[in-house]
This record gives sequence, C-alpha cells and structure tokens, in this order.
Amino acid sequence: MPESKDQKRVFILGGGAALGAHQVGVLKYLEEISIKPDALICSSIGVINGCVYGSGGIPALEEGWAHFRSLAKVVNPTTTDNPITGLSLFSIEKVAASLEEFMDFPKLLESRLDLEFILLNLSRGRGEMWSHAMCNSWQELRTVTRAGYSIPPVFPPIEIRGEYYIDGGLAWNIPLEHALEINATEIFVLAPISSQLPYHANFKNMLDYLGRLADVLWRTIGNMGHLYARIEDGCFHGVPVTIIEPGEEMSGLSVMGLLNSYPEKSKRMIASGYRDAKRAMERPVETKRTHQAGA
Repeated sequence: MPESKDQKRVFILGGGAALGAHQVGVLKYLEEISIKPDALICSSIGVINGCVYGSGGIPALEEGWAHFRSLAKVVNPTTTDNPITGLSLFSIEKVAASLEEFMDFPKLLESRLDLEFILLNLSRGRGEMWSHAMCNSWQELRTVTRAGYSIPPVFPPIEIRGEYYIDGGLAWNIPLEHALEINATEIFVLAPISSQLPYHANFKNMLDYLGRLADVLWRTIGNMGHLYARIEDGCFHGVPVTIIEPGEEMSGLSVMGLLNSYPEKSKRMIASGYRDAKRAMERPVETKRTHQAGA
C-alpha cells in the first residue's frame, strides 16, 4: 500500500557512546522491512550515526563501525585541550577526523532527510535543537555535529556563533515532544541504553550500593524522554511509538564500556540491535501500556 504524502516517520537516535552500534542493527532490520525515516532526531552517538546514515546509508554505518577503535583516538591531550590549561581531558580533533571520513557534509546540508541535533547550550544553560537547515554552510554543519557528541569532560565545549555547546544527551536524550513538534505521524525510538535493569535484592557493601545507584541514574538519564512519557495503546498523544532497545543483559553503567569501541564488540552490538528490532516489530502492541513517574 502506498504511503500517504502527509506521513512523516521520525526516528529518534538516542545517545549511548559505544553502545550506539546497536542502532546500526536496528536501522538495518527496519530498512529490510521497508521502514525508513523521513526525519532523524539525533543525540550524542546518534548524531554520528545519523550523519553517517544520511551520507552513505547502512553500508557506510557498517563500514565505519567495522574499523573504528575509539580509545587510541579519544586519548589525545594537546597543549590547548588538557585538564591543566584547557577545559577537557582530551582534544576532539583525532576522533572527529576519523568519524568524518564517513560523513559528507555538503550532501547532508542539502539532504531531503530532516536532520535534527540535540545540543546543550552551556552559555545559556539549556538544551536546544539544531537542524541541518539552520546551518549557513557545510563547515558550520560540521561544527554543530561535533558539538553534538562532545562529551564533557572528555572533550571540550564547541563554539557556535559565539556561544558554547556540548553533547545534548546529558539534558534531553529521547525528546518525544520534539518529534510531535516536527509533525511526526509515526515515531521509532532507537535507544541504545536499556531501560530495564536486573532485579537487585540486596547490597553487599557501599561500592555495590553506589554501583547500583549509578546504573539507575544512567538508565534514567538515557531513557527519561520515553521512560516517564504517557504512552497508551502504543501511542504518544495519538502518534504510534515503537521503542527498540537492548535487553537488561546489556544494562548498567560502565565507563570503559562506553568509551571503548572496537570491531569485535561493534559486530556483537549490531547483531544484537538487529535481533532486538526484529523482536520489537514482531511483538503485538501492548494494550493500554502506560509509563508514568512512579508507575
């Protein structure tokens, strides 16, 4: 059946650093069943995936993740970007140069695919949405995307038009409301951070307790946009929503796990994303499903 000309399918690509390889498997499966986005709302690693997808599709994503090793590129202090004389631990330049091999910014600037990026404006102290259409040149678009994945304090804030920006996932990772603002008629949430945690009956010691607290905070920050949204009968304010995320076996906060990306791990994550997408699409819509704070 042909799709309505008024249909706008929005994919929200949430943040999650190295866990973002999960989104590649999800995108691959959805494309295989002829589900493609009209718009991408991108946060953190979702900014990277969104730009690579918009530049070269699934093949570019698979090639990029198949060769990317993050730690050697992340650990890159310079005379200006370091914790002594700068505002960060490392420079973003080496990571950005490697990632941008798979991004065609002139193509993205002219793309018919709506690209929306979540940034945190440190100068004004608020989350903001930037679209590719707001950029005056492909060079400014490149700067905006760098800000989108500039995780503090690992990387420094990025200056855009005289104001300073960082990774917006810290403030606004899964913005369902913005999907409605850009007239979504169908929403797919590609959340690389699991919203489910395994049951924890007791705590062995203080470290165990603090670890559990960190896991809960990480899960909450990463999924707050949909975790506490009122989704009923599979819809958010009448718009169908499909949430695709990893299972609880991939839950919990691990700093090294987030920063350390390498081909073998990425391959496993992509395969997991493919399986999770297939399972989500084959699952019937839950009847009167509601997420609320305290529920």
